[in-house]
Amino acid sequence: MLSNAAEQLYALHAPDQARTVAERVLALSPPATPALRRTAWVVVANTQFERGSFDRAEPAYQQALALTAEKDKNRPALQERLAASIYKQGEQARAIGNHREAANHFLRVGRAVPDATIRPTAEYDAAASLIAMKDWKGAAVVLEDFKVRYPKHALQAELPAKLAVVYLESGQALKAAAAFELLAASGKDVKLSRGSLWQAAELYDKAGNQNNAAAAYERYIRQYPTPLEPAIEARYRLMEISEKSGQRDTRQRWARELLRAEQAGGSARTDRTRYLGAKSALVLAEPIDAAYRQVRLVEPLKKNLKLKKERMQQAFDAYGVAAGYGVAEISTAATYQSATLYQDFGKALMDSQRPKNLKADELEQYNVLLEEQAYPFEEKAMELHEINVRRARQGVYDDWVRKSYGALAKLRPVRYAKTEKSEGVFNGLR
Repeated sequence: MLSNAAEQLYALHAPDQARTVAERVLALSPPATPALRRTAWVVVANTQFERGSFDRAEPAYQQALALTAEKDKNRPALQERLAASIYKQGEQARAIGNHREAANHFLRVGRAVPDATIRPTAEYDAAASLIAMKDWKGAAVVLEDFKVRYPKHALQAELPAKLAVVYLESGQALKAAAAFELLAASGKDVKLSRGSLWQAAELYDKAGNQNNAAAAYERYIRQYPTPLEPAIEARYRLMEISEKSGQRDTRQRWARELLRAEQAGGSARTDRTRYLGAKSALVLAEPIDAAYRQVRLVEPLKKNLKLKKERMQQAFDAYGVAAGYGVAEISTAATYQSATLYQDFGKALMDSQRPKNLKADELEQYNVLLEEQAYPFEEKAMELHEINVRRARQGVYDDWVRKSYGALAKLRPVRYAKTEKSEGVFNGLR
């Protein structure tokens, strides 16, 4: 009679009275039958749940389940209510900022009711609470388990962003990069995808995974040719990766592509793109310079002299493109290298193969003639080195200016091979 009364009172929305009567059933001695005690525990559990006393509802549902057969049709509903009572305790802890306790409650849902429909949400919320308290490794474990356990869950779409953060914060660069790649592939938000792909490329690069870094930067260029500056930056990073891996041809290819894209950038060009354009132009000059220096002035002398002059002009043109950007450190490098071209050509003339069968006096006259032809090139070299050293007056004093000083100390020792005794090199300029 008491058990029936408890059920009817609960149905009539009199929870306090229903719970009081149900507790009388549970207090009977000798005990009521298991079926009646089960009914009483269900009433106690439901009323505690509805009044928000989830910590009391939980043990009541456990008692009710202990009295419920495995095949009872009501058992699944009781299990769901048990899971909900635990989950609600997690929500309460989270609401007051106790994220550790909240995470523990959320994770208890799966241990108490492995098949609960609310378990995926509970575990995702557990990860969120762990993130809130910056327990990055703990959050990673929970999210990784979620990824494997619930592959078709709607929350899978949010996993890459969260995994990217926890991996990044926990120092797992390669895993973070992979997560950012997945986030970039989602394509829901162009700005987010672009930023994520860039982040992935940078992380691979910093972690030393050059192949993945290069692939990510290339994909970035294909997918996001604009804005211009990061697309130019990506090409420059590919130049650097190619240089590190000894891929000279690939480095040259990216330098050409960078220069072409930068020069076609129009109003989107910035100081940074121009700087990288200048650097790529200097890189493109390297093989042209090397090709010039490979030509030796030997027989057939006329043919090789013509070829060397042509290649020297090509090198001058290449350095001119670099210097034309007006970037100080690139201009000093281009000026110095151009000066060495003149020096090399003058020296090459002096070291050139002499015609055969020349008599002693003819050879002497030939050597004098070579000196006369070589001297203007030496003069040109000195002019360019002096252009560099004059830049010191404008506050530009880098390695290339220093090298020009060194070159002039040999070419014009009277003026430049001095040891300053005052305040430094700037005081030695006239």
